[in-house]
Amino acid sequence: MEKNDLILISFTFILITLILAMMIRVPAYTGRVVEVNNLDDALNQIDELKDEYNLKANTFPSFIARIFGNEVMHIEVTRRNGSVENVDIKTIRGKVIDLNNITEPYTLKITTDEDTFDEVLGSEDQIKAFKRALDTKKIKYESLRFRTKMKMGTVRTVLAIRSFFW
Repeated sequence: MEKNDLILISFTFILITLILAMMIRVPAYTGRVVEVNNLDDALNQIDELKDEYNLKANTFPSFIARIFGNEVMHIEVTRRNGSVENVDIKTIRGKVIDLNNITEPYTLKITTDEDTFDEVLGSEDQIKAFKRALDTKKIKYESLRFRTKMKMGTVRTVLAIRSFFW
């Protein structure tokens, strides 16, 4: 067996073990992450939403902080009238530390439309609605650095495996 094959097999085994460990010890979060129902409300209350999200961040499964914990995200939401709303978010250790005043290069670009955004926000289980929108490609993301690509691949795998159990 070649050294590269052994490294790949070892990495795969470690990844699967970590995913299973996360599934076993982390209960699924259900409920509302933020208390707004649509894009307009979110944009009008963005600073309050930041605080609300940060207060609840410790109740989310720990892998969310590991995945979205240290990112600079650019979010584009296409409105029903065709205009585009942009929001930039910087996170550290799973908490939002800055909104729209970001000078660093983006690590993740997220695009969606207003209907999908409102559907996720209006849901009683926003994390489940977000996952469903990802699965149906109503929310699209583009990882802009290799490390983020690896993390996003891992979260998709974890969510897919967890859906069999919860």
